Amino acid sequence: MKKVLFSFLVLIFATTSMAQNQEFGILVGGLNGLSYKKHMTENFAIQTDLAVGFQRTDFGIIGDGDFIPLQVDMFDFMLNPNFLYHKDLKYGIYAEFGGGFSAGLMQTLHTINPATLGKFGINAMAGVGYKMNNLPLAFGLDFRPGYAMDINVPLELLLHQFDWHLAASVRYCF
Repeated sequence: MKKVLFSFLVLIFATTSMAQNQEFGILVGGLNGLSYKKHMTENFAIQTDLAVGFQRTDFGIIGDGDFIPLQVDMFDFMLNPNFLYHKDLKYGIYAEFGGGFSAGLMQTLHTINPATLGKFGINAMAGVGYKMNNLPLAFGLDFRPGYAMDINVPLELLLHQFDWHLAASVRYCF
């Protein structure tokens, strides 16, 4: 975990200058963690999140000719960079949309056979937000539908799933 956090911080500082139009804060909701956004131009931003989420996945296993439905609870720990078209509207309100990818680890909460899975996926992202004029704060709400593959290497199991998150953010602007 220390290596992932260190890599996240290196990514932030390697892609930024000390110019304005940067935001750093937290996400809550379907994803909980740290969020960083850099406005590269007036209408283009890169947002990178390092977050933990909880999800319940339904899938089935075919064994001895029978289909066995399973429901698995998992925590996912992921890095999620997104490339966004950013449009300022009126009165500090903005809209943005784009997409990105996610990579990380998932830990199942099954008590009989807990497993750690690798996670790779792609996602779209659409959101709205409000940037305050008098204070250096921005608030946002975004929806991230996507497709993910969860990989359990020892069991040679590949799970395909619809992976979506709804998250609210509060960021300090500098």
